This record gives sequence, C-alpha cells and structure tokens, in this order.
Amino acid sequence: MVTVMRLENKTVIITGGGSGIGRASAIRFAEEGARVAIAGRRMDKLNETARIIRDRGGECLCCATDVRHEDQVIHLVESTLDTYGKIDILFNNAGVGYSAPYVMDSTIKTPSGDWDEILSINLRSVFYACKAVLPHMIEQKSGVILNCSSINGVIGCGADAYTASKGGINALTRALAVDNAKYNIRVNVVSPAATDTPMIQSAYEEVEGFYEYWSSVAPMKGMVTPEDVANAALFLVSDEASFITGQNLMIDGGLSIS
Repeated sequence: MVTVMRLENKTVIITGGGSGIGRASAIRFAEEGARVAIAGRRMDKLNETARIIRDRGGECLCCATDVRHEDQVIHLVESTLDTYGKIDILFNNAGVGYSAPYVMDSTIKTPSGDWDEILSINLRSVFYACKAVLPHMIEQKSGVILNCSSINGVIGCGADAYTASKGGINALTRALAVDNAKYNIRVNVVSPAATDTPMIQSAYEEVEGFYEYWSSVAPMKGMVTPEDVANAALFLVSDEASFITGQNLMIDGGLSIS
C-alpha cells in the first residue's frame, strides 16, 4: 500500500516555530512531506524543533526573526525562497498572550505600551508576513495562508489587548480570503481555547486558578494541546480543504457554543 503524504513537495513558513503550537505544527507538517521554514526570536528553540524534524528524516530551515520588524519578515520570506524556491503555505502562528511582561487585563489597567506591543506581535506581524508572501503566491497562482487566532477573538473573555489583536486577525483573514480567491489562494484561521503551551504555562503561577478554570470550563473538559491545533491546521492547509476559505475553525472542546 502506497502512503500518500498530504503536504509532499510543499514549502511551508511557520512563525513562532520554536515551541508550542508552532513546533507541533512544524513537526506534523514535516511528517506529511513538507519542507518547513520556521521563524522565531530564539535560535536555540528553533534548532531544537529542527533537530526533531531532521532526526525523523524531514527538512527544516531556521530563521531568526522578530516579527515586529517588517525587514526581518521580508528576510524570512527571501531566505525561504532562496533555499526552497517557492512558498506554498504560510502559517502565521507567532503571538504573545498570558505571560509577563505583558499585562493581560481590562482596558483601563493595560499600559499603552503593552497594548502597542501585543498588537504589534499578534496582528501587525500577520500583515507583514502576508504582504511579503502574497506577491509570490499570486505569481504562482496558488497558495494557502493560515492564521492563528484564539477563542478570545470570538467570544470575548477579558484580556482586552490580546482579544482585540485576535479579533483583528479574524477580520483580516476574511478580507484576505475575499481579496485573493481569484488567485487560487485560500486564507483561513484557527481559534483554539487556552492551549497547554509554554506561553500559557507561565500563567499557571501568575494567575490563581488559571489551569483549573480552563481545564474544566469547556463541555469536553481538559486543555487544548498543541497537537490538537497542529492536526486542525494540517487539514486546513492540505488539499483536503481545497474549497474552504475565509473560515474560522474553533478548537475549544465546545466552549464557544456552550
């Protein structure tokens, strides 16, 4: 029996690929035949992701990238093209949330500098990456963009700056999907509830009862895992989702409908 890899000969960029959802997705995509370029600020974390992928026979390019800076995002795209010759899939995953030094609270308690920082990393970076990648996808008349949002961007549950950034991602996703459908480019978004990643784990000690709340509030109970998101992402970027665009896939154990 011949095993068909769902992303064979595809080139993927994943931001925030050093840990959490980004690492799980990079590994999962590589297992399905993708050549993966991962970006992040910490090369030690990126190298660890790359080691796992290469040990399993996959290909991985590491690019030190601070997604707050457009020139570094452009360099990421150029490095990927120089190495692999094309870009088929972009997964905008980098983000900050419930972790110091960013204050995740109501609007009146959020310092203006923290607001700007969160919007820059979570939302403006998506604009930068899409702006850099889209000309190449338009030229090849195909491509997939997947953005990582959050349940916060759908139902609203405090953490105003974070919630605003994720709501912005959802709106941008819909606009991009409409604008680029004529070029055979699909754009979707995944919205997990609180996911058991290093970013969230830092909140276990900072916020009393954080883990207990998020692991019990959804009808299905338990926390979302990075692998849950990676598997959903894999479907949306694969040809199995070839007629799906502008959609938001909730990964939340039923929380958003309860």
